Amino acid sequence: MGLIGIPIGFYGYLFPGNINIMVLDLYASKKYKMLIMILSLVVLFESAYCIGSLFYLNKIKTTYPLFSAIEIASYLLILAMGSWMLIERRSEKTVSRNTLYRGVLSTIIHPQQIPFWIIIGVVINPVMNFGMNLNSTNAFIVCNAIGTLLIMTVYMIYGNKLMEYFKLKLIQLNMAIGVLYIVTALFSLSNLIINS
Repeated sequence: MGLIGIPIGFYGYLFPGNINIMVLDLYASKKYKMLIMILSLVVLFESAYCIGSLFYLNKIKTTYPLFSAIEIASYLLILAMGSWMLIERRSEKTVSRNTLYRGVLSTIIHPQQIPFWIIIGVVINPVMNFGMNLNSTNAFIVCNAIGTLLIMTVYMIYGNKLMEYFKLKLIQLNMAIGVLYIVTALFSLSNLIINS
């Protein structure tokens, strides 16, 4: 089940942002040594945020009311994000090129990573049961790193085309992902209600 980490790592950096645009810029300017160092830094901090969040979730699983509250809050947040993506009607997302400094800073100090990994941890916990099997957790982390490197490779090769695609198809992508978020949240919340 650790293979589920590949699509999660891929999705985590799919949409244009400071980090993947920095990777695109480094590749386009043929700064390969710097690119390898940056990719190593991205994987290192992605894994650190992942391990930290999953470790935290595993620790609080014994504290049922706290874990239950985080679980419900995560599903409600997914539901809210999905609804927001369906309502949003911007036809284009502004994507600006960022300096190396901003990209590196975003890699190290990435405030979205902790809630992202807590939500992902809650969603996949029933399947992965983190903390029960160290091997499956390690496999998940390695697969997540592979997924992250795959999307970075896609940005290096097809980055400009990918960003153009996002500009043209943002509404459709938002609607598809929004529906997926809503279905996931409603299914998970209904399971919580049935099992409680």
